[in-house]
Amino acid sequence: MTGTLAQIIALIAFGNDYLKNGKIPTDFNTANTTFQFCNKVDFREFKKQFFFSKPKENVVANNPIEWFNYLKADGCKHLRLYFEYSKDQSFAKDHKLAGLVGGGGSWLIEAVYDNYSNYWANRWEVTNQNATDRKIWAVNYGMTVKKQHISNLQIDNQKIKEKLRKTLTEIADFAFRQDLKSWGEQFDKAKLTLDSLTPESSYYHTDLIPVDKYSLTAKQIIFSAGSGWVFGGMGSWNDLGFDSKEDNETYDRLTEQLYSNINEAIIAGTNTY
Repeated sequence: MTGTLAQIIALIAFGNDYLKNGKIPTDFNTANTTFQFCNKVDFREFKKQFFFSKPKENVVANNPIEWFNYLKADGCKHLRLYFEYSKDQSFAKDHKLAGLVGGGGSWLIEAVYDNYSNYWANRWEVTNQNATDRKIWAVNYGMTVKKQHISNLQIDNQKIKEKLRKTLTEIADFAFRQDLKSWGEQFDKAKLTLDSLTPESSYYHTDLIPVDKYSLTAKQIIFSAGSGWVFGGMGSWNDLGFDSKEDNETYDRLTEQLYSNINEAIIAGTNTY
């Protein structure tokens, strides 16, 4: 999955552990791998001084742990992952743009309160291109929607697990038939993760979630989805084309289906805790 989405998942997962149990690794802000290329991650509200004035950004937390404290003091009950597809996909379907900044639909953090939710969006900006430690990004999370209806997206983990397994089987078979061995092996690896007792062990972000707080099924679908994410730009699975119309149609159908299933798996697994 993209680094931006991985960071959102980590914030939700570890944030929920803090909101429920008051627990957070003391080095979370610096040691979690989803922050490894960031020189700053802060959180902001937008306020207008006057009705017609431009909203002013007000930093409410200078780092993730400060934000968790802010949310708890504010009465937040839990965090949820929210996703919506792009309203206009006439130019290109979301799965074709998912590897590009701002493409593939919108991922938000939903902060759920007793009777409403606040929604937080992220903004990534390169602020230190030549950083020797490769921390080139500054990330701001802003409360873009305030006191709206509660979404709390919930999807059945077991059902999406089987849907994802079926799609991974079909798309792996297609890849092997097209002599795309490396892609077929990647899909097979993602499918094997669905039955692994330690599904996080073969994924890059092994610290994506506090694994002891999630059910095995939730972990399996999260990390399988991460391993099966093939949606990028040039050189990715999205960059392929085939000689026959039938093969191109099968490729498009399975790729769109995989994108849908992976998104559902990420939502289902993340929102379990």
